[in-house]
Amino acid sequence: MTRTYGLNLFDRLHVGHHVLIDRLQDEERPIAAVTNGELIGQDLELRQIIQPVEIRVKNLREYLRSNDLEDVIEVTVIKRYADLLEIPSPSTFMMFQGPCCTEIDERGIEQRKELLGDVDSHIYLKPVRADDGDKVSSARIRLGEIDRQGRRLVGTTEPPRWLQTERRGDLKAPKGEIFDIRDGTPEKRVARRLADEEPVHVIAVGDVTTATIINEGFTPDVCIVDGITKRGAYEESVTLQREYRIYNPAAVIYPEAWSTIATALQDGVHSLIYVEGEEDLLGFPAVLLAPEGSVMLYGQPDVGIVWVPVTEENKDRARALYEQMPVIT
Repeated sequence: MTRTYGLNLFDRLHVGHHVLIDRLQDEERPIAAVTNGELIGQDLELRQIIQPVEIRVKNLREYLRSNDLEDVIEVTVIKRYADLLEIPSPSTFMMFQGPCCTEIDERGIEQRKELLGDVDSHIYLKPVRADDGDKVSSARIRLGEIDRQGRRLVGTTEPPRWLQTERRGDLKAPKGEIFDIRDGTPEKRVARRLADEEPVHVIAVGDVTTATIINEGFTPDVCIVDGITKRGAYEESVTLQREYRIYNPAAVIYPEAWSTIATALQDGVHSLIYVEGEEDLLGFPAVLLAPEGSVMLYGQPDVGIVWVPVTEENKDRARALYEQMPVIT
């Protein structure tokens, strides 16, 4: 009995993947096949920061569940070209047109045709277009050109970097004024100072810092959260005018983080950046990207809230520390 395989990386699950899923659900016995291993194209841009397959599968399953499709579309992982050859025939293969799937088509689908005969069916989807008219792709999201909704970002030339274990203490040390919990509720005093001084931009980094400042009646221009606190998952949600979603694991800073923060600082609305991974290091691009006269706030667990003024001195210090982080190659 024929089955339909939707073949894709499903990296940074985006609007193009939503279209593929919408189309796939109407096909016979549909399977969303997450490609990995040999099936990841060797020439893909920033291939080294593609999400691990476990995260791609998790995000895909969550999307199917949220759309009541978990009992309609099966999810599997295909990591070897030999696995493609073992799929019973006849089958239907659904893919987007483009470099992501060209190698799969040439090395996998064509081999099936040579060995099994011309018995399979093929569905080639046209790429979904982003706001700038170019196609939506995971590679463009990794580069920081667009977000997952296909919205144009300001872009960046910053490469992906990682932080060595021995230097993590240095980069997380406070570099501003601490509003200590021993002196009273930090968020109340921070909110009053923000109202009095009216910084050019206010960036809050961290779930607790963001939520408590908003609860005091002050909404930062940009809020960066990851749904995690020192004590585990953070359940209180924040809704702002615009939301971005990025992938940024612990101890790294990826181009999409740079580009998204830069865009959020310019978009003229209160913006929430939700991070899959950790936001601990994202205060660095926040300080480097925000104009002088702004302030970046982040929490020190069991200590309080740190007020970091965006000054020339702090920018120089942040850039010097950041550039000591090795580039991911």
